[in-house]
Amino acid sequence: MKIQLQALGFILAIATLVAAAANPIGPNPNPKRGLVYCPSKLYPNDDQNWIQPESPLTWYYNYGGKPSTALEGGATELQFVPMLWGNYKNTFIADVKNAIAQGYNITHVLGFNEPDIKGNGGSNITPDAAAARWKTDIQPLAELGIKLGAPAVSGAQAGVTWLKSFFAACNDCTFDFIPLHWYGNFDGLASRIGQFTKTFRNQSQSFWLTEVAYSHQNVPATQKYFNLTMDYLDRLPTIERYTWYGTIRSNHSSIGPNATLLNEEGGLTYIGAWYLNKNQSQAASVAGDPTEH
Repeated sequence: MKIQLQALGFILAIATLVAAAANPIGPNPNPKRGLVYCPSKLYPNDDQNWIQPESPLTWYYNYGGKPSTALEGGATELQFVPMLWGNYKNTFIADVKNAIAQGYNITHVLGFNEPDIKGNGGSNITPDAAAARWKTDIQPLAELGIKLGAPAVSGAQAGVTWLKSFFAACNDCTFDFIPLHWYGNFDGLASRIGQFTKTFRNQSQSFWLTEVAYSHQNVPATQKYFNLTMDYLDRLPTIERYTWYGTIRSNHSSIGPNATLLNEEGGLTYIGAWYLNKNQSQAASVAGDPTEH
């Protein structure tokens, strides 16, 4: 299975190599493409990048249960997807219901963020504790017709083990889609998606890639990966939605300066422009410019 998936990745890479040299222009709006919104108190004006006219972005999440008002009132309306980040005292259900009462179109929610790891954004929850919290703070939302996303484990193999244990502990729970994260190479991404669709086919047939990037690579490798990955995800029926990770400025990035959508001055990098279906000429790129690295 892994060999077949890697072969598929190679074929797709060759098929899109010419397109990868230019900027890929996809559907506008794109029902799959979203935003991992990481607000910055230092640079609030950066938020304007994500709500410009003719954007392909259609949805976002912010690792929390309340909508981000900074993304409202622009030319692009993004659907908010709430997340219960970790196992802590919370008002998640009340927050979701309140958002619905205020007129927000809440159709999906996300479960815990990287519960299999501690630090680096991981919520560090045992499978049993996560299952208990799920039953009280997430499962009841299904009664409102909201679709439930399973916990999004890290890209480590231990994440698969954690998720198996979680599903066993939460065997009377329901899951409408399964998120996953990936920061490695393209063949690894294709293999990981194949692994999830095979391993967890009894839990769901739908998958979201809620964090993806190629971390700590040079500009040509990052751009090639970006173009191949966007084409692959847009074509792959099992991936219902995806989000590139990197709304943070390049000089504040934990995954390397070349993976971000914004340069150190808050302008779009080349991949930032491409992600928003803009031309290279519309990028104010420093990081992400192949002539720079």
